[in-house]
Amino acid sequence: MAHWGWYWKVKLKHQRKRVCSYFQCIDSFAMFKNKELMELFKNKVAFEIPDYGLKITLREDHYHVEYEDGSYDIPIEKQPCYFGGFRYFFHCPKCDRRMRILYFDKGLFLCRKCLNLCYFTQILRPPDRCLAMARNIEEKLKSMAGSLDRKPPWMKKKTFEALKKKYSEYRDVKYRKAKDKELIEFYPGLADEEGYLI
Repeated sequence: MAHWGWYWKVKLKHQRKRVCSYFQCIDSFAMFKNKELMELFKNKVAFEIPDYGLKITLREDHYHVEYEDGSYDIPIEKQPCYFGGFRYFFHCPKCDRRMRILYFDKGLFLCRKCLNLCYFTQILRPPDRCLAMARNIEEKLKSMAGSLDRKPPWMKKKTFEALKKKYSEYRDVKYRKAKDKELIEFYPGLADEEGYLI
């Protein structure tokens, strides 16, 4: 089976996705966490972005957005939880998908699919993704226990051992080399003397 790089070389119309983390966003979980603030900002301007002349006003069941080129509404869905309380979600103004986060681009708040965005980890090569995942495990264990070798309090031994095993797999040179192997077969000029990607 040919490598995916060949597919994108042939597909000339491919547009590389932009990364979510470079965009301003609104998060429904964070915004509706504080009930007192919700009541305080009802029918008032919740926040604004002066560069686009954009003002967002919180109404009863939607956000009303006014900007230089016009106005639109962002519907808000209130979903009951099993053990009481509610979760709040936005509906994308373009495709009407239920989304937790909407991203801002040129005066519009739209979902990740409509703006053709991706997460940072999606554009990493397999070995880089492995290192990123290993780093996440390392940070988690160090923040909870102060060390990779010490089990955090209240964590089950089985969970701790599984995390350590995953960490060693992600950091393993052979594992990274195996992930690089497919790329090196397709692009032989990219490998150094030891067989790693340059």
